[in-house]
Parts: sequence; structure tokens; C-alpha cells
Amino acid sequence: MDAVELFREFYLSLGMSLRALIEYKMRKRGATVSDLFERPYLLYFYVAQDLGPHNAELIINLFVEFARRRKIDTKIAGEALRSPEGWRRFVQYLESL
Repeated sequence: MDAVELFREFYLSLGMSLRALIEYKMRKRGATVSDLFERPYLLYFYVAQDLGPHNAELIINLFVEFARRRKIDTKIAGEALRSPEGWRRFVQYLESL
């Protein structure tokens, strides 16, 4: 299972209005969606910075639920978007499946 494809599927599963808001805020900071797909943990960072930490936690919870439905360890998924190290562990976990 490819971690980037899984993240892309998750991101596209978010509602269009939420994605539009996130992308608008990212563009204001000089970032693009391709930056997000290269470093998925930036999603948490951008949402926390621009929409507040409570909304960033909501994104984490949505990702964990998305992972749970695909039988992925929710603890590892919960850390995946929080930091580069969490994402690295998530990628390694998926590669081991």
C-alpha cells in the first residue's frame, strides 16, 4: 500500500469546501497542493496555523477514521500527520504490510 496514494485518497475525500479553504490558506502562505502531497504532515501544520489547533485535531481524527476503515493501525495513523517522523513511521508501517 502506497502512503502517498492513501493520503491523496484521504485528502480528496474531504469536502470540496474544506479543501478549497485549506488550499486558499496555503496559497496565501506561498505553498501549493503539490507541497502537501510531497509532505503530507504539512496539512496539520497549515490547518493549525490558519484555522486553529482544534480544526487541525479534527483533520487528524478524520484521517484516523479513514485509516481505521482500511484496517490500518490507528495509533500510527494518528501520528502520521503530526510530524515528519510520524509520517516516516507511517510509510514504513504501510510498506511492511
